[in-house]
Amino acid sequence: MDNFVSSRSMITPGLAGSATTMITGTLVTTFGFPGAVTALIVSFVFGLMALADKSVAAYYKFIFYIINSVTIFSVAVGLNQAGMAIIERDRQAPTVEERTLGPAEDEEHDAMQAESRPFFQEWF
Repeated sequence: MDNFVSSRSMITPGLAGSATTMITGTLVTTFGFPGAVTALIVSFVFGLMALADKSVAAYYKFIFYIINSVTIFSVAVGLNQAGMAIIERDRQAPTVEERTLGPAEDEEHDAMQAESRPFFQEWF
């Protein structure tokens, strides 16, 4: 556990980057927050874990904080881009037409579908 929260560990920024993607995607989709700014703020909050490392001097903690935060942000942006690429690939794949069972598709249903946003979307 000590190595997991260490400022020198690379597992921590990777997992924090995936958590940053999940949190940012939820905030962007649900509340319409700007993606890049939200991801940057969340990554710098997760980067605070580097300050908990007691084995390095204070100025190294600050350097590790910046490096880990930028690494977390980069992982989050990369995961979002990968998710967008997968969604776009699936949109272009031929699909089977769905059969409707009746006049259940009305204007309200179509409006509700138009308002929904994908989880992975452009942040920049």
